[in-house]
Amino acid sequence: MVIVGAGFGGLTVFHHVSSWLGSGEAEVTVIDERETFLVKPSLPEVALGEKEISDITFPLRPVVEAYGRFIRSRVHRIDPKKQLVYLDDEVSVPYDFLVIALGGKKDFEAVPGFQEHGYSVCTDILAPRLHEAIEQFEQGNILIGSAPMLSGTRVKDVPHLETACEGPVGEVAFMIDSELRKRGTRDKARIICFSPAEVFFEDVGDKVHEAFEGLAREHEVEVVTNKVIEKIEKDQVGFKDGSTLSSALTVLIPTYRGPDLITESGLGDEAGFVPTDENFQHLDYENIFAIGDVASRTVPKLGHLAVEQGNLVASLLRQRITRSGERYDYEPEVFCIMNMGHRKATLIRSNVLWGGTTDIAYHSTMSHLMKSSFDTYMAKFKGKMPPQLAQRLLNVYLGRFRK
Repeated sequence: MVIVGAGFGGLTVFHHVSSWLGSGEAEVTVIDERETFLVKPSLPEVALGEKEISDITFPLRPVVEAYGRFIRSRVHRIDPKKQLVYLDDEVSVPYDFLVIALGGKKDFEAVPGFQEHGYSVCTDILAPRLHEAIEQFEQGNILIGSAPMLSGTRVKDVPHLETACEGPVGEVAFMIDSELRKRGTRDKARIICFSPAEVFFEDVGDKVHEAFEGLAREHEVEVVTNKVIEKIEKDQVGFKDGSTLSSALTVLIPTYRGPDLITESGLGDEAGFVPTDENFQHLDYENIFAIGDVASRTVPKLGHLAVEQGNLVASLLRQRITRSGERYDYEPEVFCIMNMGHRKATLIRSNVLWGGTTDIAYHSTMSHLMKSSFDTYMAKFKGKMPPQLAQRLLNVYLGRFRK
C-alpha cells in the first residue's frame, strides 16, 4: 500500500493501517515532499503571533518508520496501469493499493499582483510573512477574502460552491479585529471580507449565517459578496465587475485546483481533482482512492472532511486486505472552530449542505479551549485524532444547542 501525501487524510489512513500491520498482510509506504507534518488550522495563530511554526509541526519520518517506510520526495507522475508512482530521477514505487492524499494546489499565481502585494495564511511560509505585515500595519482598509473555486463535472452528486472554504476568512478578520482593539488602533481600520459567492459561508445554514452576521456587526467586520477578485495592487483590489476597494493590507484564500501531476497522470477531471465514487474510490481504477482536498468529492475543502474520509477508506482497505473489520460510517459535515482572539472562538457545525438539519454556531471561551486542545493534541500525538470518547462527549455537549 502506498499513501501519497501525509497531511490530515493521509496520516489518518496510515494510523489506522498501522494498527493491523502486525498481521503481515500489508506493507505501507508514505510519500511526502515535506519532512514535517503541519497542523494547518493553527496557521492563523502564527499569523497573529500567538504561535511559532515550531509549535505546530512534528517530524514525519520517525512516526511512519515505526510501522512502515517513509520517502521524502516529490511525486512526478502516477502510472495507474503499471501501478507505479514515479519520484525524482524516475525512481518508481510499486503499489497494489494507492491512496492519493496530496491536497489541492493553491493557485496564488492566478491573481496578478499577489506575489508583490498580497498575503495569506495558507502555508508555513506565508503565515509568518502576514504576521510581519500585521505588526507593521498602521491604518487603512484590510481586505480578507477568497478567490473562486474550480470544480469538475465527472462527479454529478457533489454540491457546487463558489469558494473552497471561508472559515479562515472569518477567523483572520476577527483575530485582526481583536489585535487592533488590544493596540487601541481599531478606529483606524476598516475590516472587509469579500466573497465571490452570493452568500458568505455558503456551505452552512441559516442559523450559522444569523450567528455570524451578529458577530460581524458586533465586531464591525463588513462583508461584501459577488466580488470575484481580478488583481491586487499596492493600495487597492480590483474585481471582475470593474469595481475596486482601497486596501492597505490584502489577505487572500486562493483558488484551489488539482495538483499538476494528477492531470499529467490522466487521473483528474477538468479542474485537476480526482473523481471518485461515494467510497472515495477512483471512478476508473478500483485500487486507487483519493481523499481530502485532492478529491473532487471533497466540498468544501476542509480538514475535518479529509479525516472522516481517511477513516472510511482505511476501513474499506482493511476489509479488502484482511477480510475483517467494519465499514466506517462516513457522514459529511462542516466542522470548524474560528479563533476570534481574547480567548474566544466560534464553533461551527453544520450538515445542511448535504440535506441534514444540524446547524450550530457556538461562540464562547469553551470553543476556544476546544480548538486549542485539538491543535495541541494533534501535534503531541503525531497526527492522531482525539479518541472516540472525546467525540461522543462533544456530540452530547453540542446537542444542548440544537434546539
